[in-house]
Amino acid sequence: MATALARARANLGLHTRSVEPLVLEYLPKQLVFMRNCDEVRYNAYIGGFGSGKTHVLVHQALRMGGGAKPSRGLVGAPTYKMLEDTTQKKFFDICPPSWIAEYSKSRGILTLRNGTEIIFRSLERPERLSGLELDWFDLDEVGEVKEDTFKMLQGRLRRPGGIHKGCGVGNPAGPTHWTYRYFVELAKKHPEVYRLVQATSYENAFLPKHFTEDMDISFGVGTVYHKRYVLGEFAAFEGAYWVNFDSRPYDEGGHKLRMDQVMGVFTGIPHFGKVVDFGFEHPLACLWYATDGNTIVFFDEYVQKHGLIKWHCLQIREHEKQHQELFGTHLLGPVYTDHEAVSRAEFSAAKDDAGNSIGFDCIPSEKRVMESILLVQTLFGRRKLFITDKCETTLRQVPSYRAKKDIVGEEPLREDEDTCACLRYACWSELQYAMTFRRYDTAYSTATDDILGITGVNYDN
Repeated sequence: MATALARARANLGLHTRSVEPLVLEYLPKQLVFMRNCDEVRYNAYIGGFGSGKTHVLVHQALRMGGGAKPSRGLVGAPTYKMLEDTTQKKFFDICPPSWIAEYSKSRGILTLRNGTEIIFRSLERPERLSGLELDWFDLDEVGEVKEDTFKMLQGRLRRPGGIHKGCGVGNPAGPTHWTYRYFVELAKKHPEVYRLVQATSYENAFLPKHFTEDMDISFGVGTVYHKRYVLGEFAAFEGAYWVNFDSRPYDEGGHKLRMDQVMGVFTGIPHFGKVVDFGFEHPLACLWYATDGNTIVFFDEYVQKHGLIKWHCLQIREHEKQHQELFGTHLLGPVYTDHEAVSRAEFSAAKDDAGNSIGFDCIPSEKRVMESILLVQTLFGRRKLFITDKCETTLRQVPSYRAKKDIVGEEPLREDEDTCACLRYACWSELQYAMTFRRYDTAYSTATDDILGITGVNYDN
């Protein structure tokens, strides 16, 4: 620990004799992370609960901001509440008051006594970051940050003479998330640009002994939840229905398209549609798709908790204005929905404040849960179903869509699966007769794997 303490003094003295030096104790993995930050441009510290993620994020922010030369950096979190309750609280717990020259809570800007400016921002609206010029950025809970936000911030690292570095910390979001692609896959190809440090909950010597013991008992050693949130691994959920979904880009053989590739995958003339899964505490999810009767592409999404049906309808229409500009003038048929009758009626009858109709005609999709799950799996297997990079929630939810109790063939777990329900509704409504597949017509307690095509699938039968 002496080496870590010496390093802290050397790097966190704010380079002025008028303030107290900041002496910090680092865990071994935290020290590796900060050394990586000295050596390459983009770094991630991914770990289990209690592995010191936000703690080391604040350390790194103070290291980058506490140099001899003033800098301008951003400390961000996925939501304002998370920023205020967790990230900023930890920052002010660690940063000595004598380091701070000024703090404007209304503007979210803190100035250190060496002239460094630190901007605190929530990351819900990446377009609001477009005017910044930064030397560095630090992102808390990076697994909940959108890829577009990360790219936007990369484009902000252009302040003349700056150190131009970015880092993120958080729990692992799974092997299909953009953080895995950047900090695992791209890090292997470009270790001079990206690096990853993974830390388990067990490695934090400052935690109470019972902390990890309780998680071992509650989560179950060996479960996917334990692998993710204790071991800090990018683990896929067991019992997942769509194990053949490939998160790689289309050009590399995967199922993810860019928006400019949408029309190129069709052999026939596509028509456009949308599908809605109603919700309030669970989000209302709307997905837009195009299909030529053989292939289907989901190209945009709207996912939002709470809100009146009228407000959702207005937001959906704003999305569709953009679609008309992108794809040219096109008609949309009725909306396929779930079976929630009250919401469906409100959705059809919605009007704006002027009394103009803003609703949509709705058709409930058939209740064919297991059959539609199998159809989607078959479409993935035949490379007849694609999702654009604009559908970030869908891309995140698809790999973890799974059965209750991790038993393939059980009813789906109703947890973080709203867009997956939309995929099922649309594919079943549009393509159930487009190809043959093993239909779910026997009790799923027998021959489960064969029924659902998890093993030994022949997509031509």
